[in-house]
Parts: sequence; structure tokens; C-alpha cells
Amino acid sequence: MTAHAGNDRHPRLRRFIERAGHPLFLLGALALWWSLGRSEAAALVAAAITLLSMEWLERAIPAKPGWRLPARARFALAGWYVAILLVAGLVLASYEALVTPALVGVRERLGLGVWPAHWPVLPQLLGLYFAADLIYYWIHRAIHRFGWLWRLSGHGVHHAFHNLHALNVSATHPLETLFLTLPMVLLAGLFGAPPEAVSGALVLLVVNGTLAHANLSMETPVLGWFFTSSNQHRRHHSQVFEDSNSNYACNAILWDRLFGTYRDGDVAQTGIGPRQPTVWEMLKMPWREPADAETAVSRGRSRPSITRAAE
Repeated sequence: MTAHAGNDRHPRLRRFIERAGHPLFLLGALALWWSLGRSEAAALVAAAITLLSMEWLERAIPAKPGWRLPARARFALAGWYVAILLVAGLVLASYEALVTPALVGVRERLGLGVWPAHWPVLPQLLGLYFAADLIYYWIHRAIHRFGWLWRLSGHGVHHAFHNLHALNVSATHPLETLFLTLPMVLLAGLFGAPPEAVSGALVLLVVNGTLAHANLSMETPVLGWFFTSSNQHRRHHSQVFEDSNSNYACNAILWDRLFGTYRDGDVAQTGIGPRQPTVWEMLKMPWREPADAETAVSRGRSRPSITRAAE
């Protein structure tokens, strides 16, 4: 368990959230999405309510009390969240217009339209959830392995922040939205997953990603073998380079367990260097990284292989 401040004002709430918060928030988000008509708007409402809840809990029972966000930083991250949401919407619309027709053609030629659309919605969206994160697991792992892909994706921005919070879930470079949205586009286009199942899976992915970045201690027995928790994902953001090369599955930690990249352990600080870069430095990271950053680019060819780095 993460160390807490000596004067814990809400010990019962802390214990409850640590053990039961993760599944309750996931189930609650799905229930809200379902009750509001299973639309894209319902998905946005579920994501917003989760984020606001995390904001309150991070102030009441933070896993790292010293990581409290100043109001100005919180406002900036909230603006970033909205901006990336808009960019992701544009990217998805572009994929829908330019990529999906080609994928549908491939599906028809190769007979890949095998998605079990007759199943209940819940197993369908769970299948999409785990399949999408399996695809992104390998994309994410490659990004950390190859300096050129780290630059191309702008992934350094997401890792550059000190003191991780739920709002950091969307604190990425606009270029990275091309990679983050791709798995679901591939699954829907190639295998014919219906829009309702895609929408529900996106609710789970966004909400779990928010929980995974939260400054809260969450470690639910059994669930933690399959769904990535905040305690697990925090290690991936560690300022210690070797520690950050683990727990690549942002949502389905099952894949790290299966492929040998899962690691336990507390984190003293997140980030890629001794200081947090400015916003302008972050936006330039695909072309120029701060001199004090330690990343896949700065390590270059001397960096250990991905397998050894995770050991």
C-alpha cells in the first residue's frame, strides 16, 4: 500500500476506494451509459462524472499527498483534456472517412466479418476492450523500444508530467491521438463490431484510463489481474527509466502479465527528468527533447533491449 500522510482524515473511505472503488466506478460508468441511451453523448457524460469524482477523491484521500495539483495546473490540464478530446474526435472522423472503407473492403474480401454481433452487449464490449488494449500494448511497447517511434508518436509528452493525476489521462501530444484511436478503428472495420459495442468499450477504456492515472490507491483483488489499476500504471510513469519500461497495458494489465512485462513497486516521482518541461517544450518533443530528459531517444542504441529493460 502506498504511504499516506500521518493525519489521514478519511481512513474508511480510503480503504473502501482502495479495495472496491475500481470495479464500482467501471460498473457505474457502464450503468450510466446504458441508462442514458448508450450514445456517444452518454459516453461523454460517464467520462465527465468519473473525472469529477476522481478530482474530489484525489483531494480527500490522495495516494501521494505531496502530489496535490495547484489550481493553475488543474485548469491547464482540464483545458488540455478538452482540446485532446476534440482532436481525437477529428481523428476518428478522418479514420471513418479515409480508413474504414478500406478496412471494410478487406473484411469482405477475406471474410473477416466474424464479430459475434448476436451476443449480449456486455461480452461484446469486454471483448473489444481487451482486444483493443492488446493491439495498443504492442504499439505502446514498440514506442518505448524505438526512439524514432517515440518521437513520431509524441509519447514523451504523456510521460513528461511530474505528479500524476486523473486529468493526465488525456495530457498527450496531438500526434499521439493517431495511435490511441487506431486499435478500435481496426477492430470495428476489420471484424464488423457494431457501433453500440464500440461505444460501450470506449466508455470502459476512457473510464479505466482515468482511474489508472488517478492519484489514488486502488488495488482490488482478482480484478487487478485483468484491469490496470492506478497502483500498477503509476509505475509505468516512473521517473526511473528502467521502471517505466513495464506495465505497458494502459487498461488490460492481463497482457503485461502474459507477456512478462508486469512489475510491482512504489513510485517516488513520475516524469522523464529532474524537472517538468514547459508546455512549449512538450509540444516540441517530437523534434527536440529537453537536454535533461531520459527517454528512448536519449538512450539511443545504448538502451537495453525491451525485454532486459523490464527485468
